[in-house]
Amino acid sequence: MGAFSDMPKMEKHNAKGQVNGLRYGLSSMQGWRVKMEDAYTAVIGLPSGLETWSFFAVYDEYAGSQVAKYCCEHLLHHIPNNQDFKGRISKSYKAEYPRSYGKLS
Repeated sequence: MGAFSDMPKMEKHNAKGQVNGLRYGLSSMQGWRVKMEDAYTAVIGLPSGLETWSFFAVYDEYAGSQVAKYCCEHLLHHIPNNQDFKGRISKSYKAEYPRSYGKLS
């Protein structure tokens, strides 16, 4: 289990946006943990015929940040390369795209 602070960090991080008719927002607070262990991925408009698609994920890590960080950096690369995913889209997809990811803070 992660370490706890004497006092919670109550500062909040908020972000929002709108694209392709989609509105989104996120908010986070570190709380009692010594450091923020959660992470997120937000990719707006995927390339190769999937410009109207977006990918959002929150990775909640309870015992350290390694798994959350790995998923944040790699999960979206694995999804479009999965055979089941490839079989459901009509155009080929290459996992090369601009993305925003990081620790929720």
